[in-house]
Amino acid sequence: MDAASARPLSCSAHPERPAHARCMSCQKVLCAECATEWEGINHCRRCLEARSTARGRSGVFTGAILVVLIAALLFAHARVLAWMGAAAASVL
Repeated sequence: MDAASARPLSCSAHPERPAHARCMSCQKVLCAECATEWEGINHCRRCLEARSTARGRSGVFTGAILVVLIAALLFAHARVLAWMGAAAASVL
């Protein structure tokens, strides 16, 4: 083992600070201030922001699909109620 590999790792953003974790997305070495644990996994700020932005977009798409589905069900339900009302009126 040479002297360079025996040297302790330092933060990629703050070289004067010792390493605390490694970002599991980009593999950067992080100090305690730079590391953010999310769902039990360490991430740097940039990777965590990219991950949360991607989740936000998929949430909007899912919400739009849900609204369309509920509107379709309400429309179908109203048609069935109207048909049942007409059928009941003809019997009475």
